[in-house]
Amino acid sequence: MNSTITFADAGLFAIAVTALEMDATPPYTVDEDTLTINAEDIDGVVDILHDNGIFNFICYRADGDTEHDQFRSDAEADADALASAGFGTDEDYGYYGGDDE
Repeated sequence: MNSTITFADAGLFAIAVTALEMDATPPYTVDEDTLTINAEDIDGVVDILHDNGIFNFICYRADGDTEHDQFRSDAEADADALASAGFGTDEDYGYYGGDDE
């Protein structure tokens, strides 16, 4: 049974297919109507996509697990960027209240 990778954006799907055509291992098939890539070795396909900077997709594994690509929402990414620049909340820096001396 094949696992699938599904894209919401047709442009990103086209870039992903081009990246796979340049490095055609492992074997895969493409369904352009549903913007999906099917493969037995889905981890190999995911690695190729990640190596080419493609992260915004959902991976449906044949064993029933759905793995999101670790792509966070814009709000989550902005919050992390602000926290790392020193504009985070106290909790971002490990302070949860307590003894103030």
